[in-house]
Amino acid sequence: MITVLHTESSLGLGGQEKRILRELELIDRSRFRPLYLCQPGAKSIAPAEALDVPVSTIRMRNAFNPVTILGIARLLRRERVDVVHTHSSRDAWLTGMAARLAGIPVVRTRHLQTPIGGPFVYARLADRVVTVSGQVREYLVSEGVPADQVLSIPTGIDLQRFDPDRNDLKDIRTEFGIAPDAFVIGIIAVLRKAKGHHHLLAAFARLAADHPRLHLLIAGDGPQWDNLHALAEQLELGDRVTFTGHRTDVPDILNALNLFVLPSHMEALGTALLEAMAMGVPVVASDVGGIPEAVGEAGVLCAAEDTDGLAAAVQGVVDDDTLRLTLIEQGRYRARELYDQNLMVRRLEDLYESLLGKHQ
Repeated sequence: MITVLHTESSLGLGGQEKRILRELELIDRSRFRPLYLCQPGAKSIAPAEALDVPVSTIRMRNAFNPVTILGIARLLRRERVDVVHTHSSRDAWLTGMAARLAGIPVVRTRHLQTPIGGPFVYARLADRVVTVSGQVREYLVSEGVPADQVLSIPTGIDLQRFDPDRNDLKDIRTEFGIAPDAFVIGIIAVLRKAKGHHHLLAAFARLAADHPRLHLLIAGDGPQWDNLHALAEQLELGDRVTFTGHRTDVPDILNALNLFVLPSHMEALGTALLEAMAMGVPVVASDVGGIPEAVGEAGVLCAAEDTDGLAAAVQGVVDDDTLRLTLIEQGRYRARELYDQNLMVRRLEDLYESLLGKHQ
């Protein structure tokens, strides 16, 4: 039995933490024993415990604290950890140093597209670096991380949950009073500037007058809530826009859409796009980061922060029934063949075993 300890210093429960939880849940329990280490008060504790994964907590106040490093080293020895898998900056430094003291191999996942402070933690405190897309891998290599240490294992999705043929999906249109014959454009994302909601609202306003059946649905909450409501009012969109707030019923929301749009300024992969594709929803997205890799030929891309280009891309899909059907077919195929979460975890299992073989 191989014991794998995942570590996470973030207190939140976003896409990164949800990927960790999927990796903890789906790993083959007949061959692997998963453990989880995070900070006290982390929102990921309860979901991890619900998966019957043993959880330990330790305060990770900064990237270098000898007391914390020794505490983690004691945990590694006590639990007889075989492989450490780190996920964020502070836990990568702290657990990486503890694992080096204990002679335990380390995997580090880089979940983000944002710049790194340098290659040391990836090149010296990890034996292998996993990235969520090929674009992030290329960036790390360009920053000095040895190419033979870095591999891309894209985030996988639950194809049983994101299945448009499920018979238990809720009627979101009725819940929000959206007409059955409306053409609903939607986005599901945290309301942050980097997600580009303001570009989507502006593009939608340009199309709304000539397309009376169009409706915009914005699912999510975040720091831009008030600003986006004010912008929708300024653009005089009235009841043509629905803000749902935070939702956990993502498949139900996607099932209500005719088109999914993600006009992000940066995106390491774009998991929301994969979920939409799996649900048979055509996608339009920015040509940034890992999005082109994720979408392939299954979506329409446009330049980031280009409202005119976004409006044109959306209108092209709205007006072309044949294109929509092609995108739907290609999207479902791509999600199924390339982004099944079980494929993601099997590749991680192979990585763990290969590392242990080299350390024996």
